[in-house]
Amino acid sequence: MKFESILVISDRQDKQQKALTHSKLMVERFGAKLHVVAFNYEHLDSLSHSLNKNQILEVKDNILQSHQQWLSEKIQDLGLQDCSTNEVVWEKDIASWVTHHCAGKKYDLIIKTGNRSEGAFYVPTDWHLMRNGVVPVMLVADKKWQKKRTILVALDLATKVRSKQTLNKKLIDAASTLAAATGMPLHLCCCVPLSPMLKDLGLLNKKDAVEKATVKYLPLIQKILGEQTISPEQIHIKAGEASKVIPSVASKVSANIVIIGSVGRKGIKAKLMGNTAESVLALLKTDVMVIQP
Repeated sequence: MKFESILVISDRQDKQQKALTHSKLMVERFGAKLHVVAFNYEHLDSLSHSLNKNQILEVKDNILQSHQQWLSEKIQDLGLQDCSTNEVVWEKDIASWVTHHCAGKKYDLIIKTGNRSEGAFYVPTDWHLMRNGVVPVMLVADKKWQKKRTILVALDLATKVRSKQTLNKKLIDAASTLAAATGMPLHLCCCVPLSPMLKDLGLLNKKDAVEKATVKYLPLIQKILGEQTISPEQIHIKAGEASKVIPSVASKVSANIVIIGSVGRKGIKAKLMGNTAESVLALLKTDVMVIQP
């Protein structure tokens, strides 16, 4: 997988500018070219009683110019001016703009500061991007990448769906590219689904389930890896819900970033069934890269 062309979504409210800082790492490690976009939107209708249409447009232009100056200064401060283009967009629906914009471009990655909360009737921009985007999304956490930390890939080896099987390969390809450039070791996490009811009834043994899954999954992992090798200590096959297992393993192996797939369910179906990537995201304290089939 390549990381040569990256769309960076800058958030003026983020004082640390984590998305821009991470994009600088991608420039240093991969020679990436960046397109940095910042969004602004204000409800100016309330000014219509005191200003005419042209005056309101002038207010809008002044806001955009101020934001553009701020963005240019941040890019200059990080030394990214020679490897990036940038723009400030007047748009309320960020996810829709990004989806439309990416349809006409060839980006390898979107980088954005992560927003890790969701209400019953509110879906953050991040989750819209995960559900609708065809470009991998890296959601940046508060912590900086540290040396001697790892990359964790969450695989779905229980699936029989062809697209999800192909997705496993895409996840490892992306992780391998990142690992080779950063020197961070690669760890794999596989969850063994268990029925809580059958377990409570004593009809399922957690240890036996993991042992059987290990015998089944290890050949699958080696097939996906191809000629690449990985030590048994870097493969974590655990029983339980992915939303709990993956954050637990990520903490155990001191992961800088977790790479996970998302099937991108939408609408009511997503609300009722949930998306594994989104459930995991709520508990992770690391960066997350979400890749769709």
